[in-house]
Amino acid sequence: MSNKYWGWGLEDDEFYVRLKEAGLTVIRPQNISTGTHNTFKHVHDRNHRKRDMIKCYNQREVTRKRDRQTGLNNVSYKMLGTIKMTIGDTPLTVLNISLMCDKINTPWCECDKIISSKDGKSKEKKKVNNKSTTRL
Repeated sequence: MSNKYWGWGLEDDEFYVRLKEAGLTVIRPQNISTGTHNTFKHVHDRNHRKRDMIKCYNQREVTRKRDRQTGLNNVSYKMLGTIKMTIGDTPLTVLNISLMCDKINTPWCECDKIISSKDGKSKEKKKVNNKSTTRL
């Protein structure tokens, strides 16, 4: 998975391309009633999730290309805790993490600190450090 996606989506498209390039076959179960556009609920409420509506830097252009620099091998995070549970008869562990924002390679990771102007260009609200955290 790429580390270049912060809050607004398309990471699954890039992951699909990675799987295909690796020669893996991707199939969908035939016995489900949802399709490629309605399997997961996407909540993009302008008032509740303002981050999803903000235009930041050149995020869309950069993330439309196959990311060959970032992934699980170089993601930076802090473990905040774990929750062990069982669903049905299957035990699982939920990891509560805080992703570390790399402002050099992905300046849009702190997009909530950005003001989107009418001309589509972004301006910083305030000066921030090169590294900070965004809690998921």
